[in-house]
Amino acid sequence: MERKIGFGQALKLFWKNYINFKGRARRSEYWYMALWHLIFIVPGLILLLIGLMTMITGISTYNSTTAMVGLILLFISWIYIAIYNLATLIPNWAMLIRRFHDTGRTMVLPLIFLTILIKTCILMSIINYQDPEYQYLSSTIIVIVSYVMYIVVGVYNIVICCLDSERRTNKYGPSHKYGNHLKPVSHGNADIYN
Repeated sequence: MERKIGFGQALKLFWKNYINFKGRARRSEYWYMALWHLIFIVPGLILLLIGLMTMITGISTYNSTTAMVGLILLFISWIYIAIYNLATLIPNWAMLIRRFHDTGRTMVLPLIFLTILIKTCILMSIINYQDPEYQYLSSTIIVIVSYVMYIVVGVYNIVICCLDSERRTNKYGPSHKYGNHLKPVSHGNADIYN
């Protein structure tokens, strides 16, 4: 058995494998990085909440200075969150794909999910521009179907990311969790694992 991936090592592996869409990623690597994301995003969310509350307080008390401070805090938090999300977009998808590989699945579903996400974001922007009040039934149906698709595919992704590693060497490489002791030995057309 190979050594376990720790909290700090998961962060190093995340940035080291920035654009690595090949190979496998252990479950601990994936979930420790999810915890790191939470740690990095919480300050932005706290700043967002403080800015929102400050702006609402300033508006309700007719204090333009307080409202402006709240607006500046909102702007700073949005910039921080946007930069962080853009910086981690590619390595997050790379790690998700490697996690799928670790469970013996292909990268097709994460790429389909990314395609759906991009297309529906564009579609939602068009709908919000043309029908901001959602007066047309077609706009409402498209929005509901989009969110249902996000939920279904998101839950499926979470379930796959919770599954244990495939014990044997698969087409994406040897198991990092169970070590290299299970190597395929070819006997004719069938592979037998030792």
